Amino acid sequence: MSSPHLRKHRSQRRGGSELIATLLLIAMVVVAAIVLFDFVTGLFSNLAKGGPSALVSASGEMTVPGSTSLSAILTLNLRNEGSQPIQSISATCANPPFSSTNCNNIVMDYGSGPVSPANPLPINALGSGSGLVLPTTAFTAGTTYLVELTVTFVGGSVQIVAVSIGSSS
Repeated sequence: MSSPHLRKHRSQRRGGSELIATLLLIAMVVVAAIVLFDFVTGLFSNLAKGGPSALVSASGEMTVPGSTSLSAILTLNLRNEGSQPIQSISATCANPPFSSTNCNNIVMDYGSGPVSPANPLPINALGSGSGLVLPTTAFTAGTTYLVELTVTFVGGSVQIVAVSIGSSS
């Protein structure tokens, strides 16, 4: 049998352990709340800067002289549907069938000149450009080709847009 004094001592120890466990649990909840708050405010900050919400829509067409040709005219259009103006747009043509230096000569224009930090593409505005493109083998009218546009927004966010380009003669 245990004495009443011994039982009282064990009861006090349990209470102390429960108090420590409760304090630890509260501390973990506070830390989790701080981490969650930091994540949410960082997410909203990125959205306001034109991060994940920075969207564009793009389209294009390619005119091939005749049914096949060793050159074509590629025309690209891009609408800024994001939350920040666009400061640069560069096009990259998928290889093959394009030659390795293609699309570098296509300059996307807005208003009086090329899209640039000095002439950004505003929100909801349309930029366009066209240029001669050359294949490694002949282009064929009626074929769909792939072009990637790399869009850089004011503030530094970047979005890459894949554009399927239909071709016609």
